[in-house]
Amino acid sequence: MERVAVQFGAGNIGRGFTAQLFHESGYEVVFVEAVPSLVEEINRRKKYVIHIVDNGEDVEITNIRAVHSEDVQQVAQEVARASIACTAVGVHALHQIAPLLAQGIALRSQRPSCPPLNLLICENQIDADQMLYEKVLEHLPAELHEYVRSHIGFVLCVVSRMVPVMTPEEKQADPLAIKVEAYKRLPVNAQAIKGEIPPIVGLEPVQNFAGYVERKLFVHNAAHATLGYLGWLKGYTYVYEAMRDEWIRSVLDEAMQAVSDVLARKHGFTHEEMREHVLDLYRRFENVALGDTVARVARDPERKLRPDDRLVGAARLLWEHGVEPRAFCTVIAAALRYDNPKDESAVALQRRIEQEGVSAVLARLTGITADMPMHQCILEAYARLGN
Repeated sequence: MERVAVQFGAGNIGRGFTAQLFHESGYEVVFVEAVPSLVEEINRRKKYVIHIVDNGEDVEITNIRAVHSEDVQQVAQEVARASIACTAVGVHALHQIAPLLAQGIALRSQRPSCPPLNLLICENQIDADQMLYEKVLEHLPAELHEYVRSHIGFVLCVVSRMVPVMTPEEKQADPLAIKVEAYKRLPVNAQAIKGEIPPIVGLEPVQNFAGYVERKLFVHNAAHATLGYLGWLKGYTYVYEAMRDEWIRSVLDEAMQAVSDVLARKHGFTHEEMREHVLDLYRRFENVALGDTVARVARDPERKLRPDDRLVGAARLLWEHGVEPRAFCTVIAAALRYDNPKDESAVALQRRIEQEGVSAVLARLTGITADMPMHQCILEAYARLGN
């Protein structure tokens, strides 16, 4: 097989993270992208620059090209000859790339010499692998389902690199350039890999993948949400400013200590591992050069308040293990007060609270109903935060 990596999505993660790993591993990177201007710019320049904010290093990404996602036949050809493929399109767009993948897989199945293809799924949702697998099967005849099961690995990944949103001015100056932190580890589900995965810089197949997923969601993502929602309430713009606030830090520390202890018990992490992981995150959150904003990490509160997501999921996990989730109740309440007028989800949330009342919205969004002790804990915190 040729050393080709097909990257679905040329956004922050696709262009700012996984493409770097593929490039440094000697692959040609073929982006499959829906935005025509990005496709044109990639094909015109054949390169772009990633700015590492930690050390000021610039990494030039070369040997790249792009295919528009509407060019179904070309996308199928690229998938059929790929050594590795990857998605970073957002969970809501998986249904759009499923038929493209299906056509590529069908074409690949006609080539007996093709080895298994592993699809790295870099989407921020626990069941994104199963979701994409089922959607791909929907677009294939039944006789190819066994081929998919035996030859296509739907490999969920834990994406932890932070890629702040570029300003309109920065995008105008260079629509392909992107700022990132230096961190470039990519844990993946070892048990989902089909055949042998090709060597890729930063890729870390792990056996205890469920533990890594929950640690990413309930530590990294939950900590970000904590800084986002409490930081917004205190009027901060940047994540590093929220990290410096004594009250926010006390809530964050309490939440991280509680969830770290439970995850250590549940998944076998050592307490030292969890402590080092949290401290490393804190160091990265404090990175002024990254310029990460409170609004970015707080955006889409309705999604982040789902029963299985970072805040409510962590609170439920603590409750199930006999730990009162007081800090998480405070953060959930702050999320319910997130009223950023530039965030469509926040605007819709505030409208629903005004129409239905906070108790009803809390129960409907999170599944934390009025008969549960956490419900009252969150309402009390909501009242306190309004004073």
